Amino acid sequence: MSSLYVSSADKDSKIKNKIFNFSSKKIDEFMSTKWELSGQFLEKYHDNSTLIKNPNLELYKSNFSTNILSDTAFDPTGEMIEIYLKNNVYINRTDSSNASTLKLYTSYAIFYLSKDLVETDRDVTIITANSITTGSGLSANLESGIISVLSNAERQIKDGDNTRRIKGNQMIYNTKTKKWIVKNKPALKLKNSIIKKVKTTFSLD
Repeated sequence: MSSLYVSSADKDSKIKNKIFNFSSKKIDEFMSTKWELSGQFLEKYHDNSTLIKNPNLELYKSNFSTNILSDTAFDPTGEMIEIYLKNNVYINRTDSSNASTLKLYTSYAIFYLSKDLVETDRDVTIITANSITTGSGLSANLESGIISVLSNAERQIKDGDNTRRIKGNQMIYNTKTKKWIVKNKPALKLKNSIIKKVKTTFSLD
C-alpha cells in the first residue's frame, strides 16, 4: 500500500487523523448528491494528502451512475480533484434502470473528478453486453461516454453462437451510441503524457 505514495513519503507526511469505516458525500447547490465515498479507513496527513483503503466511490448523473472500486486510493490534495487508484481497479457504469452498460478492469488508474476522466497506461479490459475489448492504455470520459483504448486493442464480439475478432492499434467506443471506431495508429502521444504524469508524481511499480 505504501508504494502508492512512496515518492510523497519523503515529505513530512505524519498522519493528522485516521477514520475507520468512513463514508462521505458531496451535495450540489440543488441538494442533489454528486458522489458518495466510503472505505475501510482514511488517513489524512498534515499536507492534507489522503490515503484510502478499499475505496468505494459512487458517481451520480441524470441518466447514469458509475461505481469505482480499488484496493487503495491516494488523493494528493485531499480535495477530491484527482485520485490515484491502485490494484484491482474496477469501474461499473449502469443506466437509469440499474442495468450494467460497461465494466472496466485495470491495475491502476488516475481519476479526475472535475472532468469525469479516467486514464491509465496499463492493460485494460472493457466488457459490454456483446463484447470484450482488451488493450494497453486508456482515456475514458465518463461524461461524454467516449472511451479510447490507446494501443494494442483487440475486440471480441458475440454474434449469436459465433465470435468475431477485430484488432487495431487504437479503438474508440461511444457508450451512448454503442459504436466502436478502429484506428491504425496508436495514441502514443496521449499514452506517453499519462506515463509522464504518473512517473513524475508517484512511483507505482
